[in-house]
Amino acid sequence: MKISNLGKNFDFLNENLASANFAMVMSTGIVSIALHLLGCSWGAWLLFAINIIMFLFLWPMYIIKLIRYPRRMFSDFAHHLSGPGFLTIVAGTNILGSQFAALAGNFTLAKWLFWLGTGCWIFMIWGIFYYVFTKNPKPPLANGINGAWLVATVSTQSIVILGATIAKKVGWDLEWSFYILCALFLLGLMLYIFVITTIFFRFCFAETLPKEMDPTYWINAGAVAITTLAGATLILHNGECAILDHFMPYIKGTTLLAWATASWWIPMLFLLGFWRHILKGYTFAYTAAFWGMVFPMGMYTACTATFSEALAFPTLMKVSDWFVWVAIVAWTATFIGMIWSRGKILLEGAPKA
Repeated sequence: MKISNLGKNFDFLNENLASANFAMVMSTGIVSIALHLLGCSWGAWLLFAINIIMFLFLWPMYIIKLIRYPRRMFSDFAHHLSGPGFLTIVAGTNILGSQFAALAGNFTLAKWLFWLGTGCWIFMIWGIFYYVFTKNPKPPLANGINGAWLVATVSTQSIVILGATIAKKVGWDLEWSFYILCALFLLGLMLYIFVITTIFFRFCFAETLPKEMDPTYWINAGAVAITTLAGATLILHNGECAILDHFMPYIKGTTLLAWATASWWIPMLFLLGFWRHILKGYTFAYTAAFWGMVFPMGMYTACTATFSEALAFPTLMKVSDWFVWVAIVAWTATFIGMIWSRGKILLEGAPKA
């Protein structure tokens, strides 16, 4: 194959880089953390290493796209369906930071990733919804929303998890830190309520086509699973400062609410997948959206294990012990699909319409 063709194919991949591609960093990171919590150190470190490579590869890819295709980048940012996907950058960055803290004990690097993720969150959470709120004409509900909108919750709770993990280690003022983190925890929950109400309405009262029921809707479960992990992380820091103790009864109840909601969504989403691919015959083909399916599986495993520890309720750990296998299978299948499909495009060119 000619070098010029390879460059042309790379340009195609770069121009069509999905806004939500950092979902692979989110997913790989949380499956790694889940394995760490369950005592599988070699698996956790293997995925940690893969995640660092993904992170270091994707940042330049986004920057190159911004420089070479600024109009396409801005169009994606201001679009109802693709815009919220950019918040995966926030969640991926913070989850990698949590890996550095939990696995490597590197709280300095975790702190810098926290500030990078938080800075991106400040820019994106208001920037994306500014365009969504003010853009006209607006699309119909059925064509204007998907599960990626719930990354607003995921990104917010990722800040809470990493911040709570490192606050004491890096010498922050704990009263102020946990006040802000508790506020963000509740903001993330509120953002979930805003979006899931609209998604539930869309499921019930708008026509549902197989092509529209994409894997991003798995974040219906992932967003409340990460809310559970955020709440459980705050519970584990109970006693470190007075302000956190003050909010603790509400945090515990809210965390159980989030876990119960995630537990309800997961069987429902498997049923919807069965309807889409088996009953309706919609073919499987790799897209970045499939990482949005892996993430909730890893997150549900990690959040249940952490919630079990926070409640001193070891029986709950049995859920994580078996569900982690679902997460591992999903991650492996999606990773292989990504390597195969992206490699095929890089070597053979863009798929024919």
